[in-house]
Amino acid sequence: MPRIVYLLPAPASATGGNKVSFRHVEALTRLGYDAVVRVLGDAPAPTWFDHAAPMERATGRPGPDDILVFPEDAGELMAASVVLPNRKVVFCQNPYAAAAQGVARLSPEARAHYRSFMACSPGVALWLSRYLDHDLIGTVPAFADERVFVPTAKQPVIAAIPRKRPVELHAIQHMFGRLYTGGTDWRWDVIEARSEAQTAAALGRASVFLSLARLEGMSMTILEAMACDCLVAGFTGLGPREYTTSMNGLWVEEDDCEAAAMALVRAVALAEQAGAAAHLIRHAARTTAAHWSHAQCVEALELFWREAMGVTANGA
Repeated sequence: MPRIVYLLPAPASATGGNKVSFRHVEALTRLGYDAVVRVLGDAPAPTWFDHAAPMERATGRPGPDDILVFPEDAGELMAASVVLPNRKVVFCQNPYAAAAQGVARLSPEARAHYRSFMACSPGVALWLSRYLDHDLIGTVPAFADERVFVPTAKQPVIAAIPRKRPVELHAIQHMFGRLYTGGTDWRWDVIEARSEAQTAAALGRASVFLSLARLEGMSMTILEAMACDCLVAGFTGLGPREYTTSMNGLWVEEDDCEAAAMALVRAVALAEQAGAAAHLIRHAARTTAAHWSHAQCVEALELFWREAMGVTANGA
């Protein structure tokens, strides 16, 4: 049985893509597959989330039967790995990263070695089918981890994760302060440099989440906030338009900070009223998040490796 080797150039980076790759390897090993995260050079291991995925340091070429899984944005690594005879899969979680610095930036000769793709959503799979030559595209959806992201007692808190839009956060905060005329003492919880568990706790107690998504494949953060029963307002980040609706959030056009501030005021008012409208939006959001669950990811992951790639687990 060949090994399934996920290559990560910067595994400690606090990105959803890294976390999902570790979760894939974790799930595959529990299913009986021989899978590992291969860390390049002296890159540190992640400490911001707990995992049970086996890891190895790259000390030479991978084994000849290893199937190599590359992040979509690792253009330099893919170019250097063309000479390897191994079967190769590109795991695409963000098409914009793939286009800017990844597989789409390779020379036509190098791209010819990367024709098998695993996408994190149906929308990303469709993008791959339109813009990259391929022999295989499978969808293994990313997820809001229902084992971690759960609602708790709600507080008058607006949570936000500004990593991709720090300027927009400051603008929206200022406008919200001028627009809000209610009597509740709302507190901001700006989530930065926290562990997965700390982030889940913050979202669990927040009544409202300001989405600062930008150029996303599918945005785990939005789904995690939905799973935590937050009223979500703000930007979709484009990719999440395949699941964001007028029923599950208060969405505005990309970059329109004034509209985002107004939507945030509306979300806060709904949270204060605690009436049917807030209940319906939260219910729709929870239902949406449930369609992007860890359990469904594992089911699709096993199907991809067994049916699409022809790899069987030990004892299968």
